[in-house]
This record gives sequence, C-alpha cells and structure tokens, in this order.
Amino acid sequence: MDISKFNELPDTLSVETLEALFNEVIDAYASKKDNVSNIEFSEAIYQLSERQWNTYKILDEKIKHKVDIIIRDLLDPNSYDLMDNATSIIAYLGLPESYKALQEMIKENLSDDIQELIEETIEELEGNIENPYSGLE
Repeated sequence: MDISKFNELPDTLSVETLEALFNEVIDAYASKKDNVSNIEFSEAIYQLSERQWNTYKILDEKIKHKVDIIIRDLLDPNSYDLMDNATSIIAYLGLPESYKALQEMIKENLSDDIQELIEETIEELEGNIENPYSGLE
C-alpha cells in the first residue's frame, strides 16, 4: 500500500470514496504484509479522518468500529507523533474504544507532553465522544 497517496488527496471527498479508502487501510492493516509502520498507518487514517470530518457525516458504523480497534491497538505513549495523530483521529471520528484506552493510559507514568496531549483530548471530548460534531450543534 502506498501511504504517500493519502497525503495527496483533495481536501474534500465523497462519503463513498472515503469509505473505500478507509476499507483499503483497514485491509492493509489486517494483512500487515506491506511493511507499513504504525506511524504510517496512523498518518493515513489521520488524513482520511480529517476529510471524513469535513463531510459532516458520521462514518459508517462498521468502518468506524474497525478503525476504532486499529487506533486502540496503535496507541503508543512512547511516540508523540503517533499519539498526536491518534488523539486527532479519536476526535474526528468519535472512537469510544480508543477514548476509553486514553482514559486508562492517563493513569500511567507518561512524559509531560504525552500527558498534556491526552488530558486535552479527554477534556475536549468528555461526554461527547460518540458525536464528533457536538461542538458545532
């Protein structure tokens, strides 16, 4: 899978195109045969999540659940870049499992920058995790 193509996508895409691209990333993650790093997966999902958020439509539940599990599995408190991508994805898509994992992770001994990033995300999303558009209503 060519991860670089996700950085070159137009700012707006149809829901159908986004769903196909999300499924492509999900399949690539499941097969793990392309030697794509966790940070590259998080970057591809971040790019798609940002465009999904701009549709003002909640992502298909099945796809959302699969992405949620991937992001939960990718969470790594030792990588600021990965956590930065993950917290944005959690906010853009409203991922409850990943959000719960962040809430558990905050109890660990984390670096100050990771601790702050997670605290800001939890504070921003508390009570509204299922609806990424709650602040716009």
